[in-house]
Amino acid sequence: MKHPHISLLKTSLICALVLCLSSLCAHMEASSKSTSPASVAGYGKDHFVIGELLYETDFSDKENWVIQVEQKDELKLKERIQIEDGILDLYMPGKGCTAWLKKKFSGPITITYEVLCPIGTDNGDSIQARDINNFWHCSDPNKFDAIFKSTDTLYHGGFASYHNMHGYYASTGGGGHVGNQTTRFRRYPRHLNGKDIPHISLNDKDGKEDYLITPGKWHTIQLVAYEGMAQYLMDGKVLYEIKYGDTVAVESRENGQRVTTEQTYTREGFPAYTEGFFGFRLVGTHHLYKNLKVYRLESK
Repeated sequence: MKHPHISLLKTSLICALVLCLSSLCAHMEASSKSTSPASVAGYGKDHFVIGELLYETDFSDKENWVIQVEQKDELKLKERIQIEDGILDLYMPGKGCTAWLKKKFSGPITITYEVLCPIGTDNGDSIQARDINNFWHCSDPNKFDAIFKSTDTLYHGGFASYHNMHGYYASTGGGGHVGNQTTRFRRYPRHLNGKDIPHISLNDKDGKEDYLITPGKWHTIQLVAYEGMAQYLMDGKVLYEIKYGDTVAVESRENGQRVTTEQTYTREGFPAYTEGFFGFRLVGTHHLYKNLKVYRLESK
């Protein structure tokens, strides 16, 4: 005959073990979430949480990338494209470059990666740390797939060649480089049928030291597209964000002069971009990229 105290002891031990395992699982889950490079900040805190990991790369999947380099024959220094130890190394003296990921992402997402603008270069030239630029949720209703064809001349690495796209763009200027102090956000397109058109253009962080690149430091960049909400973060700090109902700066041109007005950001005036492609963008500089990840965003 079993002793009732022994049975009670066994039951207590089993319950304690179950509670311990549950606590451990919860701790592991929390730890896993806390190690994600993606942040929930600003407007995002009221709307979403970080969901499943959709994509990550060490850049060994070369077939998934198209790197467009602006052609300038007169330059003495040559560009360099290199992948080593999980790092994409783009050295682009005097010319523009866009590295497109050939994977279309749909719905609410956030993109994170780390980028370093080296202080010096192995060629001993005066290349500057500047222009951490980004395109995301980008598409072209006419012929965007042409961006993946090396012979196409519509999109070719020069900055103005992308002004017809639909999507979001953000940039961080170079700290200490007088000629590049621009930290901005834009909603494309900027051109239609060869002419400038009004578009959201935020530039109130221009020239502010706290919103510029620190040469020689790995920065974490995060991009958000969530049902019309867009965010641009650096090192967990919101540089720019917009959501429906906000008052935003809209840039246009009249008689060749840039004109900025204020408008309400509405779904009717500025429909949400719900799918598209991502690209790194740089001009006349040297960047190292690593730890690129794309996550689904889930509603709270």
